[in-house]
Amino acid sequence: MGNTDSHPTLPEEEVTRLSAATHFTAAEVVQWHRGFMRDCPSGRFTMAQYQAITKGFFPNGDGENFAKFVFNSLDLEEDASLNFENFLKYTSMLARGTTQEKQRWAFHLRDIDHAGTITKEKMRLVEDSIFRNDANHVPLPEDENTPETRTQKLFDLMDADKDGNISLEEFKTALDNDHDIVNALALQNTVQ
Repeated sequence: MGNTDSHPTLPEEEVTRLSAATHFTAAEVVQWHRGFMRDCPSGRFTMAQYQAITKGFFPNGDGENFAKFVFNSLDLEEDASLNFENFLKYTSMLARGTTQEKQRWAFHLRDIDHAGTITKEKMRLVEDSIFRNDANHVPLPEDENTPETRTQKLFDLMDADKDGNISLEEFKTALDNDHDIVNALALQNTVQ
């Protein structure tokens, strides 16, 4: 009866380009695009959609702020929506990304104003959102059991030059040199 898929397909050149820019095969890019267009017929994925999806992952917590921080780290155009390419690159990074890609994303998650550095206040806001995300979180050591104490500990470990800002280089160096920081940032399942 013909093609009943009313969503546009990606041109072959675009599939090739996206496959080269991600860790997905051309067939996987096509499959992801089909699902994306089914769920987001406008071709855009909004923050409200993302927050609704993530709420299901954390039913006992308040994940709204954390979802906002994650979404903002991906919204490269800063228009409160993601296009397919940004969505695909994020999905690729989480599923199959390199350590460096995951470290860079973890930094950008905490650099909430895209200034290129993490201040103590930015880190505290993100840590607070992580704490609120899971109301039944695992008991933590005393020096990490509140957003403020965890922020202080992380900041002390990461701000190598003690200038009150953590650069991307300081962040990556700290992650490379101290597995406890990786655990404290809850990256142990994504950064190898």
